[in-house]
Amino acid sequence: MFKGIYTPIVTPFDANEQIDYDYMKHNLDIWGKTDLDGIVVLGSNGEFVYLNQEEKLELVKFVKENFNPEKKIIVGTACESTKETIALSEKMAELGADAVLLLPPNYFKGGMKEDILYKYFTDVADAISIPVMIYNMPGNTGINLSSALIAKLSKHSNIVGIKDTSGNIVQISEIVRDTNDDFAVFAGNAGYLLPALTVGARGATLALANIMPEECCRLVSLFKEGKLDEARELQLKLIEINFAVTGKFGVAGLKYALDLLGYKGGQPRRPLVPVSEDTKKVIEELLRKYGALK
Repeated sequence: MFKGIYTPIVTPFDANEQIDYDYMKHNLDIWGKTDLDGIVVLGSNGEFVYLNQEEKLELVKFVKENFNPEKKIIVGTACESTKETIALSEKMAELGADAVLLLPPNYFKGGMKEDILYKYFTDVADAISIPVMIYNMPGNTGINLSSALIAKLSKHSNIVGIKDTSGNIVQISEIVRDTNDDFAVFAGNAGYLLPALTVGARGATLALANIMPEECCRLVSLFKEGKLDEARELQLKLIEINFAVTGKFGVAGLKYALDLLGYKGGQPRRPLVPVSEDTKKVIEELLRKYGALK
């Protein structure tokens, strides 16, 4: 069911830190006309940790009503308790989400042993009416979901894939090896998209695709067409700008890049702050260097 390129969309805020729905509509119209297979709402770049539940529900309802209906919508619904995760996931299912994306609970990370994590994911998958995709993001959660755990979880009929942001290509390879072909293994970063595809990943969820959706989709197309030299050239081209815009400068940097490229990034929500004037110049130079900004 899930393949290709998705992007975890930003949540644009206005000067009063309210969600700017005019900006969101503008962005959805653009993304909806690209080759993206879908989007992720309330992912890390959507600043989901800064939204209350009412805002989350309102945002997903708006996205569902205003995004290309031919493309899929995955929604981040991870909460610290199993009970709350189930409740929020079911509400998103009612709003029309195609799947949920779940980080592991991580506040009590010392107690999150594999048996506990297995039960968390399967309890949620048992209880909700739409598919679960696992989100492995050790950089933020402090928990790395092992390939053995993912292989075990993949046997659950309602757990359909994983977004792996570990950057460990060996681990991604092990997950592909140890799961069935219908389990969607997604790279979580454009910096290793091609290596992930070569070992069997079926797609990716990429922050870079907020601003360069066609380039990310083109890399997948080149790989599928066997044009590996061109795919390698494009992959190498994307590494620096991917690291700068989505890694080094974070959400605020990504939002500024969106502003430069005809989208509406809006403001980040505090405690995040807009990028400095010096950083703006660096981002502009990078976008010009790689031909995204004329």
